[in-house]
Amino acid sequence: MFRTVKYGLYAAVLAGLVSGTVAWTNVDKTVTLVVDGQANRVHTTAQTVGGVLTGAGYSAGPHDIVAPAVGSPIDNGGRIVYARGRLLHLTVDGMQRDVWTTAPTVAAALAQLGYSTADFTSVSRAKRLPLSPTDIDVRTSKSVTIVADGATTAVTTTDSTVGDLLTDLSVAVTADDQVSPAVTAPITEGMTVRVQRVTRTTSTEQGPIPFPTTKNNDPNLPTGQTQIVQAGRNGVAQTTWALVYVDGTLAGKTQVSSTVLKAPVPQVVNVGVGPAVAAAPAAPAPSPGSAQAIGAQLVAQRGWGTDQFNCLVQLWDRESGWNVHSQNRSSGAYGIPQALPGSKMGSAGPDWQNSAQTQITWGLGYIAGRYGTPCGAWSFWQNNGWY
Repeated sequence: MFRTVKYGLYAAVLAGLVSGTVAWTNVDKTVTLVVDGQANRVHTTAQTVGGVLTGAGYSAGPHDIVAPAVGSPIDNGGRIVYARGRLLHLTVDGMQRDVWTTAPTVAAALAQLGYSTADFTSVSRAKRLPLSPTDIDVRTSKSVTIVADGATTAVTTTDSTVGDLLTDLSVAVTADDQVSPAVTAPITEGMTVRVQRVTRTTSTEQGPIPFPTTKNNDPNLPTGQTQIVQAGRNGVAQTTWALVYVDGTLAGKTQVSSTVLKAPVPQVVNVGVGPAVAAAPAAPAPSPGSAQAIGAQLVAQRGWGTDQFNCLVQLWDRESGWNVHSQNRSSGAYGIPQALPGSKMGSAGPDWQNSAQTQITWGLGYIAGRYGTPCGAWSFWQNNGWY
């Protein structure tokens, strides 16, 4: 009987050892824990996923991802994936936003958020994201049109401002140039940037100073008659202008200074206030057409060609309209060539007051002596408004 008890006790002890081993095997487990993409095998006695994480020193937060869920049971050989959340302080094209991500790198996070690899980022895409917040500036690619120096260019850029874009494109801009929008303006999709070249220079030119006219009442002259006592002469002024050109086109002109090189000589006219005298009937004036016919004949006699006659026509069309009795009331110039005074034409004939032949003969002599040809006189008139 002793033997039977002995073996019975041994069997009981042995059974206890076996059952204890089985129970410990169910408690002690080997689990694969993948944290932020890095896998490690851990031994644990925890019964749930949360217990495994706590035993490994982790505490899942509201922005973390745990699979299976924290409360799920875990078996020997199980696999737990734990991705920790990272806070990104994003500034996208100047707009700020906070985003949580479980991506381990900048590149992966931006890809998850839908940003292209062509977009600019202030942080290297290869950088691993820390658990602390990360500041990242993102500038998306934008299509911009540049209009400068006579050319229109379409570009795609991630530059932040107009000035940065112009610098990258090697479009030099001076302080005088006009840039629209301004160089400090942010780049926007579809924007058109215009660069207008501004050039500043000065110009100096000479021009006439019209002479004044003084009128004196003369009781010795019949009423209605005038007499030029002193012929007026235009003066000459030199004027300096500040000129502003925008893309080669004159946009502004400001007078800087003016100097009198030659003072005008005033014209003095006596105006009759005496008893009126019956005037002799004036000879009929030849028509402008017949006067031009005389002019063409006299021009040809001087050996000048049709081109010279054409210049003469333009000149005297503006001076008198080829009217032998044309008189400038302010200056007193008279006749087809507007001689000043008209009596000068007496050197060509005593009938200078009414004769187209005499006036044209004198006028052509005056032009030849002073300007060489009618075209020379016409050119001077175009620049000065007188000849």
